[in-house]
Amino acid sequence: MVFALLALQLLGNADSVQIGAGQAIDQAVTTSLANNKLQTKQATEQGAERYTVQVYAGRRIDANSLYMRLTDSVGAVLPVVIHFDEPQFKVFVGIYGSRIEAEYALRKWRANFPTSFAVQAPNERFKKNASSN
Repeated sequence: MVFALLALQLLGNADSVQIGAGQAIDQAVTTSLANNKLQTKQATEQGAERYTVQVYAGRRIDANSLYMRLTDSVGAVLPVVIHFDEPQFKVFVGIYGSRIEAEYALRKWRANFPTSFAVQAPNERFKKNASSN
């Protein structure tokens, strides 16, 4: 019995987690974050799945007006894109790496645009400074 308890103490619990501290852990976290940023950038450049928030779909004149208004207000921070998808013009705001990020941003946009929703963003819509009419 004593031998069994001693063996359990030496082997440790399979479900336990050991937490470290110090410079090695800080360096590992920093390296991991840098690698994650690099992978995200490479995935975006290679055409990975991305999401956006569609805030409007309808007539050209209304879409252009909304596009100009959004570009003036949030255009420096978020990409704003107008796209013709027959028979409507659509206005999209933001670009997100996952659906959950887009859904989170959607909560903000729904206050002003109740019919807005998160949608997968095709690559050609969100090239740097791109806008297609």
